[in-house]
Amino acid sequence: MMRSATVRSHHEHKTTVPVLLYHSVSDAPAAEIAPYTVSPAMFERHLDLVARGRNSLTVSQLADCLTGAAEWPADPVVITFDDGFADNLEIAAPMLSAHDVRATVYVTTGYVGRVAMVGWSQVTELDAMGVEIGAHAHTHTPLDELPPGEAIDEIRGSKELLEDRLGHAVPSFAYPHGYSDARVRREVSAAGFRSACGVRNALSHTGDDRWNIARLTVRPDTSLGMLERWLSGQSAPVARPHEAPKTRVWRAVRRLRRGRW
Repeated sequence: MMRSATVRSHHEHKTTVPVLLYHSVSDAPAAEIAPYTVSPAMFERHLDLVARGRNSLTVSQLADCLTGAAEWPADPVVITFDDGFADNLEIAAPMLSAHDVRATVYVTTGYVGRVAMVGWSQVTELDAMGVEIGAHAHTHTPLDELPPGEAIDEIRGSKELLEDRLGHAVPSFAYPHGYSDARVRREVSAAGFRSACGVRNALSHTGDDRWNIARLTVRPDTSLGMLERWLSGQSAPVARPHEAPKTRVWRAVRRLRRGRW
């Protein structure tokens, strides 16, 4: 919801923007997703906090603010979901609507129709409900581990599949596992996306990189107190402009393990 509020100039000092990353909202998640699942009761309490005087944005609206195409609202917050679980529609979407909170759901197109995941009709239904649909690649493989051609297929293929089904542009992308490098980010831009989310487990801000927007992973043990502090710009680092050395080292390790580079 965009409540009437005094807007902040894009050129003012950096203001933190909590971009929350959810996956599944369920009381009975599968074991593999349980560490990233919050219960419906807890999600309801999270939305109560988010809706209390904050202005929710989709990722594309956030990107417009980052580029200066739109003015910053007071107290912005962004809610995102990765992968495309069926409960995003069945449980989360009605709760978001009841609280008048916007959200972006990133769909892994190769997962569509699998057990516990959205089907194509559900993707369309989410879109019709006003939830922004973004692309999350096709097979959820870390793109910075892939040869360039395979990464391009993952990026462009997911965009084309979603756009064919929805009948309109899909403007935002989320990197599988949050992993990207400069080459992958260039390919996402070249594919026609206007923004992309990483993870980084840091607070985004008014000077953040729209091709690697920082997000905070919400887990079942994320307390209400912690969420309140995140919403206030506390208890999490502010995203740095450059990649940390340990990130580059971890990428090299992952590539060696894959045995591709």
